[in-house]
Amino acid sequence: MRYGVSFYMGATEQVALAKQAGFDYVECGFQQFVRGDAAMLSAYQRALEESDILCEAANCFIPGDLPIIGKDYARPEMQEFIDTGMRVGKEFGLQTVIFGSGGARRLPEDVPFDEGVRQLVAFLRDVVSPIAAKYDITVVVEPLRRNESNLIHTLDEGGMIAALADRPNIALLADVYHMWGAGDTFDDIRRFKGFLRHGHISNPETQNPKAKRTFPMRTDEFDYLGFVSALRDAGCERCSIEADCFDFAAEIQKAGVLLRGLNV
Repeated sequence: MRYGVSFYMGATEQVALAKQAGFDYVECGFQQFVRGDAAMLSAYQRALEESDILCEAANCFIPGDLPIIGKDYARPEMQEFIDTGMRVGKEFGLQTVIFGSGGARRLPEDVPFDEGVRQLVAFLRDVVSPIAAKYDITVVVEPLRRNESNLIHTLDEGGMIAALADRPNIALLADVYHMWGAGDTFDDIRRFKGFLRHGHISNPETQNPKAKRTFPMRTDEFDYLGFVSALRDAGCERCSIEADCFDFAAEIQKAGVLLRGLNV
């Protein structure tokens, strides 16, 4: 398993810390490739080059101000946003884009469920997939908790949306935090062998009252090996930490030791 960690692009000092902790790549927000200023992009690229590490994954794909369902999902503004982000992201090593985007994919009250699903599938198939193919990028559908989106909450639902898109560069993601909120299990991951391309790991059972999910720190706080083993069984080769963090320098070192230990 190759491990990465997600953090804000502007926190360039964290790139070197991730590399030093033994991580294989980093992950950032896709929207920063489009809407980040030139100085931030330049500083991020310089930090990656200095640490000899790539930004292989990006989350937060489509912003809430570019709604998909109930709008013209193929409008020029949408296509330009996606194309720009993927073109720029490729310069940083981008390979995988995570389609969470709870606000953008929200089903409006005036759109019937079946029509909303058809539009979402068509968006992935007819708009996202062709642009992603230009840059050899895979887009993975991320099930989210119900308080974050009113569509796609379980691995089954995410898998069906991706399967209906029926394109080789549209696949599925398993995020243990969202899985725990939906009641998904490690065995549910295994059912998607060959179709699950990215993972998000965290402690979804954190006792920290200030956090929803925290960095993996100790083997006794959650069954991290069970999650990673299920990803491996499904053929998934990349997994990022996506979690709240309060002391990056200290927590990334502990997380790196823990995750590398799972590869034994």
